[in-house]
Amino acid sequence: MSAVTTALRGRLADERGFTMLATIGVMFVTSMLLTAAFVAATGDSHSSFRDTSSKQAYYAAIAGIQQYEYELQANPDYWQTCKAPSATLPEESNERYEIKLLPAKGATECSTTSPFTSMIESTGSVANTFRIESTGYAGSASRAVVATFEVAGFLDYIYFTNYEQGDPKIFESTKAEQEKCEGKYYSVWQPAGGNCQKIEFATGDSVNGPMHTNDAADVGGSATFGREGHTPKDVVEINGGTYPNANCKEMSAKFYTASGCYSKGITMPPPENDTSLGFYVEGENTFEGVTYLELKGSEGAEGKIAAKWWNKEGKEETKTINWPKNGLIYVKENPNVSCTFEFKNSNADERSESETEKGCGTVYVKGTYKKSLTIAGEDELVINGELYPTNVASTLGSAPSGTATLGLIASKYVRIYHECTGGNNGTSLENPWIYAAILSTAHSFIVDHYDCGAQLGKLHIYGAIAQNYRGTVGTGGGFGGSTGYLKDYKYDERLATEEPPYYLAPLKAGWKIGRLTAPSAG
Repeated sequence: MSAVTTALRGRLADERGFTMLATIGVMFVTSMLLTAAFVAATGDSHSSFRDTSSKQAYYAAIAGIQQYEYELQANPDYWQTCKAPSATLPEESNERYEIKLLPAKGATECSTTSPFTSMIESTGSVANTFRIESTGYAGSASRAVVATFEVAGFLDYIYFTNYEQGDPKIFESTKAEQEKCEGKYYSVWQPAGGNCQKIEFATGDSVNGPMHTNDAADVGGSATFGREGHTPKDVVEINGGTYPNANCKEMSAKFYTASGCYSKGITMPPPENDTSLGFYVEGENTFEGVTYLELKGSEGAEGKIAAKWWNKEGKEETKTINWPKNGLIYVKENPNVSCTFEFKNSNADERSESETEKGCGTVYVKGTYKKSLTIAGEDELVINGELYPTNVASTLGSAPSGTATLGLIASKYVRIYHECTGGNNGTSLENPWIYAAILSTAHSFIVDHYDCGAQLGKLHIYGAIAQNYRGTVGTGGGFGGSTGYLKDYKYDERLATEEPPYYLAPLKAGWKIGRLTAPSAG
């Protein structure tokens, strides 16, 4: 074999060139994988960063909502100022929020000259609410959250009081004596002693549903609180504790709650008055001066209402009206006729009142209903007959069905009519049934002459009761109560979702968040 041939074969057998090519290929593929991994990692990093920023923006928006809620708790009228709180997040943070007030339907912006009509929704399921939008920012991310505020819910309870003492205004006492008790909780007035009227939960009293008082409560005998066997368990909130015994185990009373005792809740002051309902009522359903209404739910498709009142000349007028389209009747004072009646426990009856209350914003009501209705008196509302939905007419005491609810509101007193002279009952209601949500904004739900005459049985309320001062409905306690009524209060669970029309008017009321929604970015 020649030397040339040998050299050629050696070169053909040499693999160093192929190894280099393979190495280059592996390096190329590896670099491509590394590049892909880097790109993917970078993408994940950006995605993770965006997700973190979005969450930070959301929490910033929630911080804005919480700040506005804080302002409302400090001043329930804050919404009327048309102001939005400034961002108060830490300076070192890159997060912030901006709050925008969302005007009511038909308005373009919040107006301090007419805050009610520019901010408060007046129709439909959102009536008596207002909205704000809080937008949170974190870096380049933003999230918006809309909060709907609604009036704090007295309708969550069968029984609500601000003060557990009797209203000092109705007792025959001096102004100085009244001032010792007026607007004060038990812990403040009790040491002063004497003149303040404590009211006991006694044997035979039943509060069949959730309950709340901002005050302490006098619990004696074997009264019951909450519904036995109900699921979920009712709450019984007594913020100031109980007396004379503070330990539930030392009481004969029964608490059908999760703990077997009472608890404490937030403080919820009632609104000062109901005059803001005048913004909502339709003209033909506004009455001036004392008015008598009889609800006739069985007449016609929706029901009729018989009305009697006195005109500006002081002459009696009567007519039958259709059921209000928006479900609201409002009675205010007649500026042309004097109103000199001031309720005291000693002067409450038809004869002594009639000449002095003709110009008052007082409404008397009784009858039946099959469609929702709210009746409000600028001064007082007097129940002078049974009140119930037509679907329980033959089975009084049974749970109401459907959606028809009744609201009864007065700035001063909501009263049960009862005549009594010299210890003898006159016109009165025995064992009455009243299916309604009752609210006395500044005073009490009370029975006229509760301490006069023979015992009248039980006062059956199927609905809810809210009052500033606790009103007295009877004396003596026990199943043989001396005068007036024993209490039989049942909670209408429909009120948690089916409140009467315009029941909780927003002026001078407490607020809570009813709903949070995110209009953008989830």
